[in-house]
Amino acid sequence: MAQTCSELYNLYLSDSKTNGREVSQDINRFVQWCGKTTSIDRLTPHTIANYAAWIGIQGGDVPKKLIPVKAFLAYLKKHEIIQFNLASHLRAPKTRTRSKAAAAAANDRAELTREGYDDLVARLNELKGERVNIVADIGKAMADKDFRENAPLDAAKERQGFTESMIRNLEHTLSKAVIRDSTSKRHKFVTIGTKVSLKNMGRSEKVTYTLVHPSEANISEGKLSSESPVGKALLNRRKGDEVEVIIPKGTIRYKLERIQN
Repeated sequence: MAQTCSELYNLYLSDSKTNGREVSQDINRFVQWCGKTTSIDRLTPHTIANYAAWIGIQGGDVPKKLIPVKAFLAYLKKHEIIQFNLASHLRAPKTRTRSKAAAAAANDRAELTREGYDDLVARLNELKGERVNIVADIGKAMADKDFRENAPLDAAKERQGFTESMIRNLEHTLSKAVIRDSTSKRHKFVTIGTKVSLKNMGRSEKVTYTLVHPSEANISEGKLSSESPVGKALLNRRKGDEVEVIIPKGTIRYKLERIQN
């Protein structure tokens, strides 16, 4: 069974020589945002990118806040705790394009599989439960009248901010959700919810993915984001088509061998 974000955070701090207060706060902020009890294998590139965007909205020295989190994710990859290099998706957002991206996202509908929709609803309900606990923690912390150095109160308020932000994000995604009908007859083209079998033309390797909305992407479970380079190249393609995907090291050519809804 995969370890939780909180367990791996504690492991990293105990194993790391860099355990200063600021570093601990930055990683703790990330763990709180993801959810302490969230299994590490549930983190996706989309999750990481969303966290970076959220940090950007908070302001301050964004790159500095992301450096400890990148080191944490790199540590997990180095020790083979996670399969993919999630740290590469932790980029400080560009201020000039953020408003345009947000406007575009607001107009886009979110096509989800039934499983993905149910997972998001479950996560939203879990966060709303955490919201109640956080309010109780704030009440307890406020019993200490000395607010100047009230670390429990500060921590509870920060957790509240993370939780409310995630609730808003999930509610926004669910409000524009369109559930992809698994019984649809549109089986000739690749769309959200389609299971595809691909052949890497350069290595003769075969892989199978299900194309999903970024919010439910999880490569370890074979769920490929429709916003990833491969996902974008596959959308609306037919069986037998060949697609080229540009990556940092060059170009990969895939042949679409099978489509299954």
